[in-house]
Amino acid sequence: MTNSSNNGGRKDICTESLNSYRNEFYNTNHKYRGKAIIFSQEWFEIDLSERTGTRIDCDKLNECLTTLGFDVDIFHDLKYRDIMKQIEQTAVMDHSENDCLLVIVLSHGDSGLLYARDTHYKTKNLWNPFTDAKCPTLAGKPKLFMFQACQGDQYDSGITLKRRAETDGSYEPDKIPVHPDFLLVLSTVPGYYSWRDRKRGSWFIQALYEELTYTAEDPIDILTLLTFVCQKVALNFVSYTKQVDSNDKKQVPCFSSMLTRRLVLTKKSNGKSSRRNRYSSCLI
Repeated sequence: MTNSSNNGGRKDICTESLNSYRNEFYNTNHKYRGKAIIFSQEWFEIDLSERTGTRIDCDKLNECLTTLGFDVDIFHDLKYRDIMKQIEQTAVMDHSENDCLLVIVLSHGDSGLLYARDTHYKTKNLWNPFTDAKCPTLAGKPKLFMFQACQGDQYDSGITLKRRAETDGSYEPDKIPVHPDFLLVLSTVPGYYSWRDRKRGSWFIQALYEELTYTAEDPIDILTLLTFVCQKVALNFVSYTKQVDSNDKKQVPCFSSMLTRRLVLTKKSNGKSSRRNRYSSCLI
């Protein structure tokens, strides 16, 4: 029943569903963890500098994601049409026995844009093929997209604190939104540079690698994990360059969650993916 008294002419609201849910956690008991696709751009045909250090990021990601049970594919220096070909092929796969999907891009970028070997493209082009209507075998499953790329040309100079900073140690609907169960992660906030060390890799991937390595032994939900990634990047890194305008700069990642449950990457029974792990590459 609905309560229509004193509602000021507003439509009645059914409160039954507001307090109803079935599962707090995503199901991670499928046969496989799922696909992890990494697009790494080091060289470009357009007027962009090489991204020395991205192979280090790839190696770290391949190590920790394989440990977590992902079937990892890594592609180097693809043109835009080839990136989208891989995305479209993945979208039509049968993911029924997979827990989730992870797509990571390591490249140059700008606000809302990423760069392939030959051109730029919109970030939404990567996740649009995986909506529930287009990829039904991933419906209701987490779809994670992470971008290690600049989001602008501003430097984060940080601030000097004047005082010590405080630190403190189911319901199944008939219809669902178009974009539930997506998680979008940026290595930096929109408008700002994202830093990469030529010898150690990018700040964001270094922190992400550490947290994913920890969670393989002591699982926590993905949003808590990413909060710790933000903490590591924000507090533990600062730029050292010979240029005054780029020296002593900071960075903080950010993420936008449309997840509808908590995602915890618990260990698979065999400790890794049952599928063959392919370390793919497309060389210039």
